[in-house]
Amino acid sequence: MTKLQHTITIDRPLEEVWDYVIDARNDPVWMSQVVEVGRGADQPIEVGLEIDEVVSFLGKRLPVTMRVTEHEARRHSAIELTRSAVPGRGSYDFAPADGGTRFTMSLETDAHGFFRLAEPVFARIARRDIVTSCERLKDLLEA
Repeated sequence: MTKLQHTITIDRPLEEVWDYVIDARNDPVWMSQVVEVGRGADQPIEVGLEIDEVVSFLGKRLPVTMRVTEHEARRHSAIELTRSAVPGRGSYDFAPADGGTRFTMSLETDAHGFFRLAEPVFARIARRDIVTSCERLKDLLEA
C-alpha cells in the first residue's frame, strides 16, 4: 500500500479555497493528471455522490469513478476510487492558518498485479503529481 500526503498553506480565506477545491469542475485546471470531468461533477458534494473523471497517466487516458465517502463542510472531504486501474482512497483537509488556509491532500493506493510490481515507480510519479497540483492550486488562488 502506498500512502502519500502533501500540505501547503494558501494565502486565501478558507471558504474561498474550499469553494474552489470542492468543485470538481475545477480539477482539470489545478490537478496535473485530470484531463476531463464528467457525470456528477456539476452536483453538490454529498456522501454517496459519484463523479467520473478521465486522468492521464504515463500518456494513457484512464477513466476513474470516485464515490464521496465523507464530507464535512469547510473541513474535510474524502473519496474512494470505485472504478480505477489502481484502487484507492483520497481526502482533502482544510484548516485556518494565519489568515490563510492549510490544505492537505492525501492519497492511499492498493496496487495489484502489474501495478503492484511497479508500485515504487508509480508512487514517485503520484507524489510528484500531488506536490505539483498543490503548488498549482496555491498559485491560482493567490494570483
